Amino acid sequence: MPVAQKRGNPISVFIPVSILSDVPSLIEKTIKVGQIARAASIFRVERIVVYRASKGDSREDGFLIRDLLSYAETPQYLKKKLFPISESLRYAGMMPPLRTPHHPLESTMIDYREGFVLKSGKMGSTVDIGLRAPVTSGERLTPNTRVTMMLDQRSGSWSPVSRADVPHYWGYTVSLENKSLRQAIEAYDPVLDSVVATSRVGKLATAVAPRIRELMSPGQRMAVLFGSPSEGVHEIIARDGARLEEVADLVINTVPDQGTATVRTEEAVLITLAALDSINALG
Repeated sequence: MPVAQKRGNPISVFIPVSILSDVPSLIEKTIKVGQIARAASIFRVERIVVYRASKGDSREDGFLIRDLLSYAETPQYLKKKLFPISESLRYAGMMPPLRTPHHPLESTMIDYREGFVLKSGKMGSTVDIGLRAPVTSGERLTPNTRVTMMLDQRSGSWSPVSRADVPHYWGYTVSLENKSLRQAIEAYDPVLDSVVATSRVGKLATAVAPRIRELMSPGQRMAVLFGSPSEGVHEIIARDGARLEEVADLVINTVPDQGTATVRTEEAVLITLAALDSINALG
C-alpha cells in the first residue's frame, strides 16, 4: 500500500500509563506498545501523551512506554546513535516497522530526512542523514542531537528545518506527563481545538458523524482520550472531581455491541482512529 504523504489534521492521542498494568512480561509490553505506535502512524497522529490514570501507576511502565514509542518513531539508521543499549529496549526489535515517510531506505531520494549531528564548528556541521556518507550544513548545530534536514534541489545542499515545515506526515512526538488526565488536558489546552473521549457509554460515532466532521475540519487540532484496562475515561476523570462532559466536546463509542467483555486500549486506539478517519473522509 502506498504511504499517505500529506500531514492531515493534527491529532493528539492521550493514553494512560496503566495500559501495561495487565501485562506481565517485558516482551508482551513491548508488543502492546508497538501496536499503538503502528496505529498512531497509520492515522498520522501528531502527538502521543502518556498520562497518569491513578497515583498507583507504575513509574517504570511510564518510562517504558515513552522509550518504546520514541524508539519506534526514530528512523532505523538513527536508533543506535540516539538509544544506548538498555534492558527496557531488549525486545524493541520485535515492534513492527512504521515505514512512514521519515523512515526512508538509504536509496530513497526525498527532500527531507531526519539526521544526527555528528560534529559542529565555526565552518558548519556534519550530519548523518542515513545516506552512504554524512552531509554538511553551513549552520552551526548542537552536536549529538536529532535534527530535521531539507535538501535544496538547486544547490544540492542540506539545511535544518522545523518538523512543522515538512509537508509530509513526519511521525509523532511523545510526552510523558506526571499528571492526571484532566491536568494533562489542561496543560495542552492552548494548542487544542477540541477534545473527544472514547467510552462504551458514549454516543455511537456514526450517529454524531456531522459533529465529528466539524471537529475535524481543516486545521483543527483534536485530542482523543483513551482509558485503561480496568477503568474507562469516565471513572478516571471522576477521580479528578469532574464529569467527562465538562472536559470533552464529544464522548463517542466506536465499538457498538462489542463481542468481548473488554476492548484493549491498543485495540481501541486502532478502531477509533480508523472510525474517525473514515467518517471524516466521507464528509
